[in-house]
Amino acid sequence: MADPITNWQIASWLWDRKDEIARKVADLIAWFRGKPDDDRGILIIGPAGTGKTTLARLLSGQFDWLLDSPWDYRESWDIEHYTLADDPDVEIVVPPGQQYRNEATWPELMRQLSAGVYRGVIFTTCYGYHTPNTLSYRDHVLNARSKDEFMAAYLPDRRADELRVLRTLLPHLAVVPKRTWLLTVVCKQDLWGERQKDVEDHYLRGEFGREIGAAVAKAGAATLRHDFVFLSLLIANLVTVAGERLKANEAGYDHRRQITSLRRLFEAVAALQGWEGEP
Repeated sequence: MADPITNWQIASWLWDRKDEIARKVADLIAWFRGKPDDDRGILIIGPAGTGKTTLARLLSGQFDWLLDSPWDYRESWDIEHYTLADDPDVEIVVPPGQQYRNEATWPELMRQLSAGVYRGVIFTTCYGYHTPNTLSYRDHVLNARSKDEFMAAYLPDRRADELRVLRTLLPHLAVVPKRTWLLTVVCKQDLWGERQKDVEDHYLRGEFGREIGAAVAKAGAATLRHDFVFLSLLIANLVTVAGERLKANEAGYDHRRQITSLRRLFEAVAALQGWEGEP
């Protein structure tokens, strides 16, 4: 297993490529401004610990890869709102992903979604590698006696939670009155990249993909479009709040592969942009 990548190494690599990254992010932000006649917002939703806030800050232009520390997980307590740095009329909305907070924040968002308030939805998942919100794995309700036992129970439990959230979302997307897109972003590829085929089978050909396919069929392909992206927003170990390492980033998953994965996000965005512009 390779040694964990240090923040200094990441900062050095990013500094060398800051111009390339800045151009790509600028293009992404420009797309999120949307068409002049469509000021609807973007909803980023998904279970807790899957990368929603990091992605929202990146897309809104409020994240500096050289100065910020996305490795430090901060639990969201309420709905977060982000606006584009140079266009405050465009809003990105991020509700908290914890199930016990859903009842207070999600009903109104789902009503708005059904009414066509959002022009697009980004659904974040990570094949179960959700950042735990407990101090230690020993504090988790799974009550595991070891890290291995914890991970064996935790990953399928979190994958089931991804499906639960998806099933909450899809009935509202299936009845949208205006053209709307759904982009599923499967994050943390640096943790599961060696199992790429298993991950793709899970999301594309398993129950997850079938549920989305049914929703698209109900809404109609001209009204609802869906795409998948598999990527890594950053390279980091999966750790608890107390710093217990539950899963190290995979040996060989370097920054070049990370940027390649981010390019897939840019390509998906370009495809959605073209679809939005169709008559």
